[in-house]
Amino acid sequence: MSLSEKTIAVLMLHGACDMRCLFCVTDNRLESMTPEHYTTTLDMLRQRGFDNIVLGGGEPFTWPHGLPLAARMAKERGFYVQVGTNGVRMPNEAAYPQWVDRYVLPLDAAIPAVHNQLRPLPSADYGHYELMMRRLEQMRRHERSVTVSTVISRANLDTLIQIGDYLADYVACGARLHAWHLYRFIPEGRGGKPNAGRLGISDSEFNDAVAHARAQHYPFTLFKRPNMRHSATVDFFWYEKGKCCVGSERWRDEELAGFPRRIAEAHLRTEA
Repeated sequence: MSLSEKTIAVLMLHGACDMRCLFCVTDNRLESMTPEHYTTTLDMLRQRGFDNIVLGGGEPFTWPHGLPLAARMAKERGFYVQVGTNGVRMPNEAAYPQWVDRYVLPLDAAIPAVHNQLRPLPSADYGHYELMMRRLEQMRRHERSVTVSTVISRANLDTLIQIGDYLADYVACGARLHAWHLYRFIPEGRGGKPNAGRLGISDSEFNDAVAHARAQHYPFTLFKRPNMRHSATVDFFWYEKGKCCVGSERWRDEELAGFPRRIAEAHLRTEA
């Protein structure tokens, strides 16, 4: 599959985040896009035929130029706009319905202590699990579309069905759950690398856990993501050392400014 055949673009606005999750795969080398970089990248994506983007990072709500600006600029260009966020700085109420079509929120355990251990929330009198319960209820109350993501690791391997059961109840209460994404823990990045021994699982453990979840026949779509950076339908766009990196491709800024005439094929990458 070539890059032009991929349908979803994840724009990693910057690498900064206001949390330090134990499995974070984000690399500290990830640079912050300037508004000019961001605009050029959006225009390039439209030229390549993308119409669905996910604003991510790092944490997109801590992008120095503002998540509302990024979402509005994308919406004005006709993109379906999703925001992958930890929810900490996400606004209350409907949360930018004029610019954001869907939020992607994390839930890594249906047991508060387990989720909060994986996603420690600094300087708060509540845990991240409690925040996610509030955000999911907020999305249901305002009839907003939401995707839930779970990173399967040693810490939550045996409790995955509890998350699926919670989401089934969530849908039964009228929530607009688009999908449940199951990611395998990857021992990379600022969180994943130092916690590899503590959280790592084998291919067979991941495959068995996903198969068990699928066997429950939940009333929503379940996606299996063995590597969050490699996908047959998604490509990632970020800046590193002043260059735009796109999957396995890389261009200099001046090439991006005029749009590349020659588009190299990315290495074929498939997902199970």
